[in-house]
Amino acid sequence: MPSSAPDLTVMAYGALASLKAAAAAKDKTKPKLFSHPKVDIIDIRRVEVETNLKADIVSQFCPKEGPRKLPTLLLYDERGLQLFEKITYLEEYYLTNDEIQVLESSAKEIAGSIPSESMVIELGSGNLRKVNLLLQAFEDAGKSIDYYALDLSKQELERTLAQLPAYQHVRAHGLFGTYDDGREWLKDPSNISRRKCIMSLGSSIGNFERSAAASFLKSFSDVLSHGDTMLIGLDACNDPAKVYHAYNDKEGITHEFILNGLRHANRVLGQAAFHERDWRVIGEYVHDAEGGRHQAFYSPVRDTTVFGQVIRPHERIQVEESLKWSPEETRKMWDLAGMTEKGKWMHGTEYGEQPAFPFTHITYIPIFRRQLGSARFFLSLSLSLDRPVNDDFTQALPHVLTF
Repeated sequence: MPSSAPDLTVMAYGALASLKAAAAAKDKTKPKLFSHPKVDIIDIRRVEVETNLKADIVSQFCPKEGPRKLPTLLLYDERGLQLFEKITYLEEYYLTNDEIQVLESSAKEIAGSIPSESMVIELGSGNLRKVNLLLQAFEDAGKSIDYYALDLSKQELERTLAQLPAYQHVRAHGLFGTYDDGREWLKDPSNISRRKCIMSLGSSIGNFERSAAASFLKSFSDVLSHGDTMLIGLDACNDPAKVYHAYNDKEGITHEFILNGLRHANRVLGQAAFHERDWRVIGEYVHDAEGGRHQAFYSPVRDTTVFGQVIRPHERIQVEESLKWSPEETRKMWDLAGMTEKGKWMHGTEYGEQPAFPFTHITYIPIFRRQLGSARFFLSLSLSLDRPVNDDFTQALPHVLTF
């Protein structure tokens, strides 16, 4: 879940590739400011999300080849975000509690690595319960910080930002839009010139396939400049029972969260294509050559017809996956994304050590550039690079922070 996941790597909404395709038709109008007590929210949307989502629903449910799927983005309408917030308070959902413990013990050190006057941009901000620990650390240190919460729901941004304390040094803002919208917004000259830290908490990066996760991180690191950083949260728990129950709780809230995606689909489509009584949710933990992950599916309880096609009870339609990251898989992702790990804060220990579960970590990645006319390489403070940075000195090589 936003990765569905321990909470520190980005709420994963999925469907990013399709949003990219729609960007060509983007609206060039300037961002709009929403007035609300205590907060300001910048509308950075270039296209209406629901327009792209409608096409994604049909294309993924009726693919020319491969299994049927539905966009993960369906899970995160206003109601879905509220249900997910309830999930983060469940005893079974270890991800949030573990991530909070990481932040409670390490927020001061993390805040110390981010310079004053920086922009801190959180991808998929959610209810702000975790990030507020870091914002308080900035406040305690007297650091002047502009915090930007990026999310798809203006209503949730208004609600959650209004609940933040009245900080003296930290200024909070909302960014109303998608990940792609946020990336384009960062390219504005006024943003490029400022020091930045991009955060993805909650192991949201786990909502992507492994290769796509690296590509997603690289797409953001490519818009960063010398001295900028990224802060990524990952879940490395490989206890099958613990992972399974985190996404299949005894109160049934997670399954309600998944079923709400069908209601959202009907609203987007403008018709009752999915009758909720005809569907159930199946969750499973899988560990194979691709690594460990939890997957969520819709499955009909009887023969049902959608878009003129009969779906049988044995069929599954995947709507979400939440990947778990071993140290080897994490290193591979950093490498594919062109990143080098600088610092790590964790709850629990890595694989092969005791106790092995759970393992939640946050990684810090600074951005360095190769010096013009110099053969020396810039290295991470904690890991050395086996390869030079990009031969083009104008391109930045990012590093990562891990919880």
